[in-house]
Amino acid sequence: METEIYESDPFTAKKQNLLARFTSDYRFQKGDELYIHQGEGRPLKVRLIDVRVHLQDGGRLTRELLALKV
Repeated sequence: METEIYESDPFTAKKQNLLARFTSDYRFQKGDELYIHQGEGRPLKVRLIDVRVHLQDGGRLTRELLALKV
């Protein structure tokens, strides 16, 4: 499934910056913690606060994950 991880506003749960985009069949859940490696240095640690699955035209599923930096 096409998956996008967005940084979320901590007070309104609105998506902000796109952190990563990838394809995965993993079942993400609220509360999961992820490490996002972006080049050199320490990875960015985030905690998922929302998982949104969208059914697109033609039956294609996509998913948005909203995350807070930890």
